[in-house]
This record gives sequence, structure tokens and C-alpha cells, in this order.
Amino acid sequence: MAQFDIYPNPGAKKDDIPYLVCVQNDHISSRTGATVVIPLRRNAQPVEILAPLVEVSGAGEFVLSSDELFAIDTTRLKQPVGRLSSIDRTKIRPALDKVFGDY
Repeated sequence: MAQFDIYPNPGAKKDDIPYLVCVQNDHISSRTGATVVIPLRRNAQPVEILAPLVEVSGAGEFVLSSDELFAIDTTRLKQPVGRLSSIDRTKIRPALDKVFGDY
């Protein structure tokens, strides 16, 4: 399970959230059996910094729904369909800073 890999959503909301992107460090995921993911939403409005658009190769743009991150058992995630580009990876930390930052 590699950080920034994109997986098909195994859950019931896969029509609205077709993909999940793994954001947890590989070292931690391999020890816990779970990984932290951020949903990639279809047909959602992007929000500056908090929920930017990211590209899934061959599938188009999706909203990185950072305020909905959660942990999922790694056995539920099958084969990755891709990996976030280096440009899209740089959008994650600012988005999470918005979620967890002091205001």
C-alpha cells in the first residue's frame, strides 16, 4: 500500500465517491492493517485549498474531499488504479492544514 495510490471505493457511496487516495505513510500502514484515505468526489464543487481538483489518469478530475478523511482496513482496498501526480500531491498538505490548523 503506497502513499498517494488511488483505489476504487469499495463502499456503498461509490457513485458519488468513486475513488479513495491513500495519504498515510507506507511505514505506518504496513504495521497497523489500516490506512488513512481521502475521498475523491465526483460532481462536487471544489473549495480553494480545502477541496482542490485532482486528476485521476484516464478518469478525469475529482474533488479531493479533505474534510472527509478516514481510516479503512487495507484488505478492503484492491488494486490501485493510479497514483496522484507530484503536482496534485502538493495540494494535500495545505488542505489538511485547513482541516487541522489553528484559526
